[in-house]
Amino acid sequence: MRPILTLLAPVAALFLSACASSVGGVSGESNGLDAGVLDQAVPAEQFNDSGERVLMQGVSPILDQSALNTGAAPEAQKFAISTEQGVFMMTQAQLNQYIAIQRSQSEANIYGGSPYGTVVSRTVVATKPISTSVVAKEPEAPLDPTSIASTRTVPGAFDRYVAPGITITQGPDGFKNADGTHDCVLTFDDGPHHQRDALIYDILDQKGVKAVFFFLGEKVQANPNTTKTALARGHELGYHSWDHKNLRADSLATVKADFKKGMDVFASLGIAPKFYRPPFGNYNSGIIATAREYGMEVVNWTNDSLDWKIKTSDGIVQHVLKQSAPGDIVLLHSIHERSVQALPSIIDGLRAQGCRFTTLDAWFQRAGS
Repeated sequence: MRPILTLLAPVAALFLSACASSVGGVSGESNGLDAGVLDQAVPAEQFNDSGERVLMQGVSPILDQSALNTGAAPEAQKFAISTEQGVFMMTQAQLNQYIAIQRSQSEANIYGGSPYGTVVSRTVVATKPISTSVVAKEPEAPLDPTSIASTRTVPGAFDRYVAPGITITQGPDGFKNADGTHDCVLTFDDGPHHQRDALIYDILDQKGVKAVFFFLGEKVQANPNTTKTALARGHELGYHSWDHKNLRADSLATVKADFKKGMDVFASLGIAPKFYRPPFGNYNSGIIATAREYGMEVVNWTNDSLDWKIKTSDGIVQHVLKQSAPGDIVLLHSIHERSVQALPSIIDGLRAQGCRFTTLDAWFQRAGS
């Protein structure tokens, strides 16, 4: 194991530090927590470690509460977690890391080889022997998106949820054009991701499509050039909160602080977003009013790609196309590689169904006309 740790040393700075500390820091069953917290502690095994990738630490997780406290963000929610070393208060990220390391060691005992395995989306997979008896499958025919028809009944009107701050007078049928096409809008949330958003810009250019990017303030701060590139390539920009927090559950003061922080970053780049998409689509009157103070309207979506849930690009394509309708505002996320892979087929398939891609500006003008 020592040679492995030596190899991992150069990247140790990238790993979360809270789960590796001195043995002397372990404080037994109580760990200084009161009886109520201990009674409500949940075994770590009950948690599902799904989500974005988190790098695994290169040492066994010897837990120390003071180190966990130091490594956690001040505002991060903590859970009482029961472990073999006692009960500890951990954030979700710390718990994910702890589970990953425990799983890697467990699988190493079963399969042999390095206890570190390979990290894939917070899941550690130990090296297993390759079977020589696998029967080769016939290659599947490539998906033809132009052959997929929508199975959705066109609604008579849009839900107010889609654009709660305006009076929508036109239903989906009002987005049909004289030439038989109908307007629709492509939107991307959770960026800017410096690599994937850049790939999306190229695909949109190749397809001759303009889209709307709802960016997180903290990622705009980290990727200012990618942000400015979206605008330079002719796309519309929107705000998606600072760090994807559910602001509807917070005070108006917290909402206003979030908007100010995010708008200050956009303003530093000379950008004034026109639209706001609340995380999880959750809004209230205070959020709508605060968005308007910054010249933005709240807008959600009509066609959710579920690309956070559907794990293949073909699955995403089929889902979007089967539930498409005139006037659609399609929701995608630029943080998923499979979403980027699905994009060309989504564009081709929607066009085959009669979609004419337009801007949110045009959508709002038409919806309220």
